[in-house]
Amino acid sequence: MKKIISAILAFSVCLSSVCALADSSEDIMPLLSDLKIMVGDGDGNYRLDDNVSRAEFTKIAVSASKAKNTVASGAKVSPFTDVTYHHWSAPYVRAAVTAGIVEGYIDATFRPDNTVSYEEALTMLLKVLGYTTDDFGFSWPYGQIGLADSLEITKHAEANIGDALTRRQVAQLVYNTLNTKMKDSQSNLISIFDCQLIKDVTIISSHNEDSSLGENKIFTTAGTFEFDNNFNSSYVGQKGDIFVKNGDDFVSFTPEAGDGNTFERYVIYSQLPNAVIGYKNGSFTQIDITDGTDCYKDGIKTSYAAVKNGLEMGDVLYVRKDGNSIDYVSYEKGNMEGPVKVTGSGWQDSFNTNSSTTVMRGGVKVTASDIQPNDIIYYSSDLNMVLAYTDKATGIYEKASPTKDSPVSVTVSGKEYAIESVEAFNDLSSSGGFKYGDTVTLLLGRNGEVAGVAGGSSSAVSNYGFVTESGKKDFTNPDNSTYSSYYAKVVTADGIVNEYETKNNPESMVCSVVRVSFKDGKATLSRTNGNDMPSGTVSVSRGTIGNMRMADDIKILDTSGVYFDDAPGYFRIYPQRIDGVKLSSSNVRYYSKNSAGEIDELILSDVTGDTYTYGLIIRGENGSYTIDTDGTQQIYMTGFGTTARGPHRLKIYKGEVKSMVGLVQHQQRISELTRTEATIGTQKYLLSDKVIVYKKTDTYMKIPLDEAINGNYKLTAYYDKSQSSGGRIRIIIAQ
Repeated sequence: MKKIISAILAFSVCLSSVCALADSSEDIMPLLSDLKIMVGDGDGNYRLDDNVSRAEFTKIAVSASKAKNTVASGAKVSPFTDVTYHHWSAPYVRAAVTAGIVEGYIDATFRPDNTVSYEEALTMLLKVLGYTTDDFGFSWPYGQIGLADSLEITKHAEANIGDALTRRQVAQLVYNTLNTKMKDSQSNLISIFDCQLIKDVTIISSHNEDSSLGENKIFTTAGTFEFDNNFNSSYVGQKGDIFVKNGDDFVSFTPEAGDGNTFERYVIYSQLPNAVIGYKNGSFTQIDITDGTDCYKDGIKTSYAAVKNGLEMGDVLYVRKDGNSIDYVSYEKGNMEGPVKVTGSGWQDSFNTNSSTTVMRGGVKVTASDIQPNDIIYYSSDLNMVLAYTDKATGIYEKASPTKDSPVSVTVSGKEYAIESVEAFNDLSSSGGFKYGDTVTLLLGRNGEVAGVAGGSSSAVSNYGFVTESGKKDFTNPDNSTYSSYYAKVVTADGIVNEYETKNNPESMVCSVVRVSFKDGKATLSRTNGNDMPSGTVSVSRGTIGNMRMADDIKILDTSGVYFDDAPGYFRIYPQRIDGVKLSSSNVRYYSKNSAGEIDELILSDVTGDTYTYGLIIRGENGSYTIDTDGTQQIYMTGFGTTARGPHRLKIYKGEVKSMVGLVQHQQRISELTRTEATIGTQKYLLSDKVIVYKKTDTYMKIPLDEAINGNYKLTAYYDKSQSSGGRIRIIIAQ
């Protein structure tokens, strides 16, 4: 899989003498060593705490100057009486004298073995830049110190007049000088080495982090560069100055001094509207990212908003922080293995898992033994996590596109699904075992695509569900001829609608909870027994309904409609939605238990009110009414008349209003409003997560909840029933 970590940014050579500097000479030395200015001893040690002699510093100054190529090692000339041509430093001292970088003492000596002082070193470095005595003035050494300070050559050197310099201090001074403009030039001294300095570069990865890179390459926010020597992997994620030759040869990298910025790598676990749950070092972290955050993807600088819908579990997000705020992010596809359809206990052989591998099933942490046949599993090596998906869709196999010989997608009971795996392709193609008209169960992977197929009675997510539709329609035979048959749509506790071809007319089963059984590819529906249902208060913190425990991955469906000629309604909910609600046995239409005796599926009867539509009756009479639902006004027909107006609970089915019930108005106004609750009097009341706010003037206009929270309005709340019974504030009128 192609891995793209960051974009290539346009870069410019640093022309300012003020560059980000390192506070560690260990970071500077690779550059100075590569440029042959300061090198290590025979063992490669830089001896940074040793003092530097005048002879040694002269060699360093010459090696950093335009005179670096004028050193004549074979010349038999003694530049000073105490530096004979036999002395190792004679060629460098002579080149330095010729270039005007250094002078001897009045007594014609050079004193090569004396330790170089702070002011002597600065004087030589200023001359390397092209400055002369005329630029310093006659106030030795203050003119030299003042000029060096103004050019910021002395930055981070931590030395004073008269100090004997160490190699560490010398390295910092030379580094600063390389980053300084030469006299009467717009180019830094570093340019004499055909080397460019690029500021504020973040090193994104080396071959260790991204195997698609060559072993001698690094990827940065300034592009991809090659290196000859070993690369310090600790630089990955750091920001600083990078030195390159010939535009693409990496020389060295110097991290910023005191850089409080961090570059962090997270594996995406899940995504929230304005945040990502990331996995790093064994723990999960919420990363708050706004839509406008810069994001680098596919070699292009874009925004987080442009890529977030494509993020998937197991992908990798690199987060560049500036203090506590995010500077930018970059994104790469993860190494997710799979999908694999589970057929038995040997599923672990599919991946390189171990005893520390985390197993997640349906978003809940489980053990390996909890993985079931027909689960679809993936493995993320970055997370060291197995991810099992249990979503399924059962219906009639109607069509394959573009052809059944080479299906890219299939239509099952009127809904099209893309095919993800080779196994699903083979099963659903002409050579597979499933024909048009068969009842099949599609095993859906992490993107809702078909990763496997099951058939017949072994296929259903659950053999129980709520019937929402029935009738008779045409189906297609394998030879493309058509035939008519009865069918039923049954929604299971996980909210998935399944369509079955049935032997008999299932019309009387609409709005019933049924058991589905199969024979010869056709379904038979039978009503469930409603006896001995659980009851009691729901407690999410204890994980109980009354005295019965709920499974961590419990699936709950709330329904409305009792008789076959009612308008059926259903809505998938989660335990938090009914936390604190006291259920009676009449509220429960079906439940099942897992092997641990915990309730794992629950179908309720009209507990939450979330199966209805909420809106305003604006006007109308004689069975024709203008109703605003969620800000959209439309004329609806009813089989009854009403003079009621204002906020209502509505059952709208197939374009017709089947029922309408007025909402209850709180008599006191809202004194405080947040995104989740309203304070009325001394009590707090929960809002529906789909609460609608209308601004009332001469007409009604829907406004955002945030406008009601932050605006200067008189707010009136309308609710459907008490909170302890599952009710919520559904509509707020702002005046």
